[in-house]
Amino acid sequence: MECVRRTSIAGLLAAAALAAASCGGGDATPAVPGSPSAIAPNPAPTPAREGEGASANSCPIGKGDVDAECSRSSPQLLAAVEGAIDRLVRDWPELFNLQEESVTGTGQYRVLDKEAYIDGVIADLRAAGLCAGRSLDLERIQVKSTNAFSEDFDIWSSSRFIRRGGGAYRQTCTPSAFPVAAADLVAYVRVSFFSFECNPGVVVPLPPEGKLPLGCDGFVTATPKQKDGTDVPSWVHGAAIEWELRDGQDVVRVDPDSYFSNPFNRILRTSGRVDGFVLCATVLGKQGCLNGRTIP
Repeated sequence: MECVRRTSIAGLLAAAALAAASCGGGDATPAVPGSPSAIAPNPAPTPAREGEGASANSCPIGKGDVDAECSRSSPQLLAAVEGAIDRLVRDWPELFNLQEESVTGTGQYRVLDKEAYIDGVIADLRAAGLCAGRSLDLERIQVKSTNAFSEDFDIWSSSRFIRRGGGAYRQTCTPSAFPVAAADLVAYVRVSFFSFECNPGVVVPLPPEGKLPLGCDGFVTATPKQKDGTDVPSWVHGAAIEWELRDGQDVVRVDPDSYFSNPFNRILRTSGRVDGFVLCATVLGKQGCLNGRTIP
């Protein structure tokens, strides 16, 4: 369409940047959850590579269950986690300020390197024969000694101190909730508009309506979702995606994301015809479609 355009939604670039941050990147088929990198206490176990989760190599106990139910109970692996923290403080004191504690005499020292601290605890737990990795938000650790259950711990406080004891325990999942293959974690893919760029005077529809005015370009994103509707993190689902304009080849043209080069975004440009179209995206075997329509 040869015409002068203006951005009709002020948050276009911010929304596109958010979509880029939440949808792309990583390896195509990682196992999750786990540690993206590890600095190990002595003796040094094999660290996880960036983007790698608690896989069969790092978790010989076996896979977790994506349908595990989680709630607070009495932690059974707290002593193992405490021991891993103690060994890390002993073997890697440079990760902490040992002269500063959140509460005097508790061993809850100030953490100078959060990532190395969390990854070091995970590496120590793995060296001890347990299965350990990071939660999907990368903020907590998950630990198990059997597939019957797993436990989550938050071992770092927002004030940058070690968190210990019952305050570090978060929940117990039955059966074990990790590691889970990325393909199993992706329940469905949502494909939808997130913004538009329109000619002056065009009334912009709400993105969920799936309507694209002839005087607009539509910005579409594909978002892998968990069964509870939350986003699957980009480091989990990876960068591989397949787009298909299943119907409406004479209604819209599908172009790559020219703003951020994000493979999970597409730009739809109208041909001038009012009709329906179907744009689908497939991620790790799960497909979602936008059943849209152009409007005058």
